[in-house]
Amino acid sequence: MSARESQDSTDRSPATAATARQSGPWTVRALLAWMTPFLKERSIDSPRMVAEILLGAVLDVERLRLYMEPDRELDPSELARLRELVGRAARHEPVQFLVGRWPFLGRDFEVEPCTLIPRPCTELLVERALAWFREREAGGLNVLDLCTGSGCIGVTLALGLRAINRPVGGGCAPLRATDASNESSHHATQPALALEQSASARWQHGEGDAALESPPRAHSPGVSALPAQIRVVATDIIPQAVALARRNAERLGATVEFHVGDLYEALPIDACNEQFDLIVANPPYVTDAEYAELDKNVREYEPASALRGGVDGLDCVRRVIDGAAARLAPHGVLLVEIGWKHADAVRVLVNGNAWGAVTVLSDGDGHPRLLEAHRA
Repeated sequence: MSARESQDSTDRSPATAATARQSGPWTVRALLAWMTPFLKERSIDSPRMVAEILLGAVLDVERLRLYMEPDRELDPSELARLRELVGRAARHEPVQFLVGRWPFLGRDFEVEPCTLIPRPCTELLVERALAWFREREAGGLNVLDLCTGSGCIGVTLALGLRAINRPVGGGCAPLRATDASNESSHHATQPALALEQSASARWQHGEGDAALESPPRAHSPGVSALPAQIRVVATDIIPQAVALARRNAERLGATVEFHVGDLYEALPIDACNEQFDLIVANPPYVTDAEYAELDKNVREYEPASALRGGVDGLDCVRRVIDGAAARLAPHGVLLVEIGWKHADAVRVLVNGNAWGAVTVLSDGDGHPRLLEAHRA
């Protein structure tokens, strides 16, 4: 086989390659049966799931719906669109970019190659931030989200904080009779986000876009407290990423203030000395050696500027930590996603008089993933 013939064989979609052998119509069942082995032969991770996601995107239905209508036939325009997507997927282009969206803690975010794809391990940062907010005494909060990318952290925080801070007594009262003191105690001890499995996993199983909201902050029985002011500011050095994050915020109904620039330098001049109660960041932290070994779909399609952290992976992490001490209010908290080998190194970086308690939390896979540092 010539090189050209080999390339043609690689690029052909299952619909194209199997036309001669396909005697019946191209139904959902038939297409899944052809796409799955085609993608598997090209070393695509989770080929069945990718086939389902692409077919669901073309038909604009949830994945579960595919199995409710296995005999649905695709029209010529749908087949053409599917052929294009499968061909791109076979070349290891991320399925997230192919469908243009991906879930993060129950909400779908628009994604583009100018930003990282939201990942389940980053959900830990948001969950911990919301839990910390429920634990603190003060009501108001000034939040800074650095390296916002798609906006998944800042937007989800803005929505989650608003839900927690919702005044008690607003909306409809429950129909069942409850004891006020017991109900208050239940909310006070309930985790900020109770998740039996990651939102991404639920979406992949066809459960759709669930709007995660925490229960309102508990107050004394009979008292309807007014919500305190919640402000979320987000920055990113890539203008296209900020535009994307802004679109996600507007579509999901979140109030976030966006600025383009390099970390803290993106803040307006009149806010340079502003202090924040919470600073969060998912900075680039992949070492140069690790970057060379990344999967093709990550290395060739996601932005290197959002991944590469230098020789030791800590170039940007250091700058986030160094700038945080001056910009955190007393007793404020810094939450930074880190590489799984960086736990000891980041503890050293926050070892000084400006800092109090320092913890490194592990993600769902048991890897050290989140630095939590409290301002003294």
